[in-house]
Amino acid sequence: MEHGTGIKELELLNIEWQLDHHFAKKQHRQQIVNDLQLKPGDWVLDLGCGAGLWSSMFAEKVKPNGRVIGVDIDSRWIEYGEQNLEQNPLKDMIEYRVDDLRNLSFAPETFDLVFISGCSPYLADIHAVLAQQKQITKKCGRIADRSWDDGMFIVHPISPYLSGKVMLAVAQAFEERTPEQYFDNYFGRKSHSIFRQTGFADISTTSYALQLLPPLSPAAKHYITGNAQLYTKIAAPYLSQAELNQWSGYFDPHSDTYILDRDDFYYGILEVLTVGTV
Repeated sequence: MEHGTGIKELELLNIEWQLDHHFAKKQHRQQIVNDLQLKPGDWVLDLGCGAGLWSSMFAEKVKPNGRVIGVDIDSRWIEYGEQNLEQNPLKDMIEYRVDDLRNLSFAPETFDLVFISGCSPYLADIHAVLAQQKQITKKCGRIADRSWDDGMFIVHPISPYLSGKVMLAVAQAFEERTPEQYFDNYFGRKSHSIFRQTGFADISTTSYALQLLPPLSPAAKHYITGNAQLYTKIAAPYLSQAELNQWSGYFDPHSDTYILDRDDFYYGILEVLTVGTV
């Protein structure tokens, strides 16, 4: 799943945070789905499906006779998705499976679209993984990677100086990671060239500047706070205690410096969608 290293410790299996993450970005995510221009009858593979929140959006586009298969390596996500599928009016079109995206158990040329969401930054062998996914995609079918690039992370009214120090600390932490800790927090800017190197045709890359403005919903506040806590954890070894306290106070509703209820609040991040034809 997503978003960023350290997420395994903080939020990977925190269902509430993932749901709030989705609903805070739902309008933005709907635009991504619209831009994929799926057709009724298409078969879609939703890789790293997590709670299955993208799967339902795809099913709306490919109904009535399309198919969406969500895959995640963690059986707990699949169990959650299957439990919630019972209440989904499109449940007959959606299936969930536990599988490894490095060794998918599908027949060649099965899918019209393979959609990868938030997985690629974790894959040091991304070229090999994409090459394997091409085999299960139909001729003239597409593979789409939705990722992010944390080179753009804007929170106002935090001073750009403090934000810059936090993001520099995050970058330093990633620079010093071991091979076993592989994670590319800046994958978005590289995805177009990676698709070219893997031999796709008709490659397109679209950057989406996601912004959240007041008044913020409870879901948006929870999502933003979770990201801020993630950055605190990653950046902590490279910042002073005073800097950490100042940063954390901006996202603490019990602090005098809490900013998520301010009228001048602004939150902006960059997500990147790269699509290539097989």
